[in-house]
Amino acid sequence: MPSANGLRFRVVGSGSSGNATLVEAGGTRLLIDAGLGPRELAERLQSLGVDPASLQAIVLSHEHNDHAKGAASFSRKWGVKLVGTRGTYSAAGFGAVDIASYNVLEPEVPFRVGALEVRGIPIPHDAAGPVAFVVSHQGTSLGHATDLGHLSRAVLDGFRGLDALLLESNYDSEMLRNGPYPWSLKERILSPRGHLANADVARYLGQELGESCRTVVLAHLSRKNNHPELARMSAEAALARRGRSEVRLEISEREGTAWIEAAPEPEPAASGPRQMRLF
Repeated sequence: MPSANGLRFRVVGSGSSGNATLVEAGGTRLLIDAGLGPRELAERLQSLGVDPASLQAIVLSHEHNDHAKGAASFSRKWGVKLVGTRGTYSAAGFGAVDIASYNVLEPEVPFRVGALEVRGIPIPHDAAGPVAFVVSHQGTSLGHATDLGHLSRAVLDGFRGLDALLLESNYDSEMLRNGPYPWSLKERILSPRGHLANADVARYLGQELGESCRTVVLAHLSRKNNHPELARMSAEAALARRGRSEVRLEISEREGTAWIEAAPEPEPAASGPRQMRLF
């Protein structure tokens, strides 16, 4: 059964090979995106001790294959409803396949999935009605944004007051420009409706990250145009310049992460008498 404790999440898959994030709180489990094949996705969940049928919804950010590849087949096999925008429904072709059900998500209108409240935020990406998410439970909130070309005002405003954030850090600009991709694909990635660079993420962390946010996970790193240490160094430098040493920073591998508490318990203060320092 899902944990009855506070909001927590773990990345199940990250990157161009497939994205999925498991979120749970208050006895409710949902999956953000289903970009892995249905069998692989089910096997990964089962390896974590999660019954695929225990999911109450798969919430889709957009229709691209690395985010929605397994959604229809997984929904049909395990009886899990899909949730997404009208654009995602149409572009993914869900009307022409057998699925458990599809609930339409209206951007900026919160909806309930069991104990969780989910709000979709419009994002700039070359897809049909793509959204980021804020998932909340009893005053704790997680922001989740992958596949966006820039941090728009809607995203900046929607992500204020978060406790935790999962954000794409897709590419290093120099690696992309000097890399093997054809220039047409490079232009797509670099465009305002493409993906976020490490430098974009650093600017956000250094200028816009809310004071309440103590956990940041960088995800959807390109295997050819980025390196985990480049993403980490860029983000850590931005946080250090702002004096945000309390922020926990993690980089998601392709296979995901361990469980992460959206609002971890603060470390207890030292108790007992203190020894006087003589030197």
